[in-house]
Amino acid sequence: MAKFNDTPVLPRPVEALPEYAHAAARKTLADKLAEAFGLSRGAATAIANAVVDPSSVRKSIGEPSDPNAERIAVPGGELLGIRTPVWARKAMPDARNPRTLPSRRHPFAIDPGAGKEDSKFRPVPEPRTPDGVPRSTAELVVDLESRHHLIWASEQAKSYVLANNDWRESIRTQGVMEAVWLVATTYRHADDSDPVTVLTSAEGSSRLTADHDILGIRSADIPYEDADAKFRAHIRRLNDALQAGETSPEDQAVMRCERVPALVIVGFVPHDAGQTGFATGFPTALKSLVALRHVDPPTPWGEGPENESLADEVLDELERRKLITPTQAAYYAGSVTKEEARAAHLSDDPARRAADIVRLLTNPEPHFREAIRIAVTSQSTRKNVNQGLLNSLATALILRAVVEDPARHDQVRRYLRKGFGKAVHAGDWAPTGRDTDALAAAALDEVRAAMTAGRADEPGPSTLELAVRSALPLVIDGRLSGDRGTANNLQPDRRTPAEVLEAMRQTTQGVQQLAQALRDHAAGRPIRVVDELGAVALNQDGSERIVTDTYLRGEFPPPGKSKSQRPGDTPADRFHNSTAVLAAAMDAVAAAFEALGNVVGDDGRPMVDVKGVDTRDCKAWRDLLDRMDEEFVVWSRTFRRVHEVDSTPPTPAAAELDDVDDENDSPDAEQDILDEVE
Repeated sequence: MAKFNDTPVLPRPVEALPEYAHAAARKTLADKLAEAFGLSRGAATAIANAVVDPSSVRKSIGEPSDPNAERIAVPGGELLGIRTPVWARKAMPDARNPRTLPSRRHPFAIDPGAGKEDSKFRPVPEPRTPDGVPRSTAELVVDLESRHHLIWASEQAKSYVLANNDWRESIRTQGVMEAVWLVATTYRHADDSDPVTVLTSAEGSSRLTADHDILGIRSADIPYEDADAKFRAHIRRLNDALQAGETSPEDQAVMRCERVPALVIVGFVPHDAGQTGFATGFPTALKSLVALRHVDPPTPWGEGPENESLADEVLDELERRKLITPTQAAYYAGSVTKEEARAAHLSDDPARRAADIVRLLTNPEPHFREAIRIAVTSQSTRKNVNQGLLNSLATALILRAVVEDPARHDQVRRYLRKGFGKAVHAGDWAPTGRDTDALAAAALDEVRAAMTAGRADEPGPSTLELAVRSALPLVIDGRLSGDRGTANNLQPDRRTPAEVLEAMRQTTQGVQQLAQALRDHAAGRPIRVVDELGAVALNQDGSERIVTDTYLRGEFPPPGKSKSQRPGDTPADRFHNSTAVLAAAMDAVAAAFEALGNVVGDDGRPMVDVKGVDTRDCKAWRDLLDRMDEEFVVWSRTFRRVHEVDSTPPTPAAAELDDVDDENDSPDAEQDILDEVE
């Protein structure tokens, strides 16, 4: 079954492209733009040539004496804009993309042409108002050394954008969805080449750069090319293939990218300088508009609000597709009271509700996965619908049932989203609604049966459900943490909460502890430590021992790792501590073995490959390991026999696993060892 992050964003349907407007329609629009907004002939023509439907834009302008345009307030006045689709091949991204500003090489630091490719030319200068026109005219001019200067700057900007703000995956499947802001810009050349005028992005350069890359065109060539007949033939070929049902995926991506929504800036109405004390020109006003988007934008929602919004959208989509009922959607959203939940035959237990939500968002059925993908990509085409995001969405919904101290809310959210691991996402389990005692009893049976069958790494679905339920009380009560410090500190255990829970559900003591967490949390008391029989553990002073993150990590380590030492001196304590010492010693042996093999000689080869190790030492070590191996087989068999479920006889598969030590032994090897020992 495909993973979420292997599934592409649902593509936007492709539709036929309109024909490129005839010269007469474009000229008529250019005339009206020039008359209504005082634009130069070159600027008006550049806009008219880029607009997909010139006649529609011409009608929307109204009368030149009182033109209609969107008015956008900026410091110093109002910008006038027209929203309309434009042909991507008739507009270019700003070669001065502000994202590249920190990486530019300036002449004072290095002479142009004297260094690497990134300093071949001077940086493209700031655009300014053309000579001889009012500073309020909505046009810009940029002085270049040559056409090659623009090509160089454009390619430098493209390389930076695609490496640091790449929109191609999203735009390939969706097209550009948010309007780019365009302004007519004239490029003048110091080598006496003719000036060229083209719509250039003031905002949206990254999107337009990605769009051009998908179209397979070089952005800097746009001002210099005028191949209308070729463009019309290109559109005709795409439309013919679409009508015949023969469009390739690449052609479909191109058809989505040929047009982009745009806000074309056509005018500027400055405030009266007598009232404000200063006069703002069009270049400054345009920078102000862009700054409101990038320099001083609204405060981002942040991860928490983003996930809340996405989670609500997921519930809406699941309800719309009738995969959940309206009552269930309200329940998962936390919009019903506990009394209303009980009346609807839904659990009022936050832990059971949490398990329902986790399984809802990790449901492996394709129709559930598709609904979740559609919901997420409808709000963000650049979010990967992977395990981490699903955990975050589940956490957002789960915590709506919890009244948490605002100071701890973000911490709890960060820890809980790490509480559901691969087994939860891939496992074959479902919320059963059983009470804690019934679920714990079933989980204990699964663990014992798994031990008997020699497959303790995956006990069964009841243990998974128990672990998912227990994550909520352990995390919100502060008994299981997710932040284990920085990468270079001395913290010995960097497991996520999910990995700790995974280790717990594979042992009888761990199952008992998970169940106790649910019982104590429901009773409103601190979670207490229990042994493998479920009895509450006591401290040396007779008080009940309380669970901590350190205790859980020490008591339930990864397989083969040593448990934490116990302070008592009973036979059980000494046995436990001796087991921990042996586990630590085995870790040390493994580390020493690896270290010896990694000693490299002067010739670069491992020393053990050159000199070997004394035969007598190797024989003594092998004899010791053989003797230990024999004992390990006996101890393992005894452990399985002690924990065997009397009411559940081993299946043929379990019996076979019980008789096979590993792939290098014969099926009777373990029994042979037992016979020899006996």
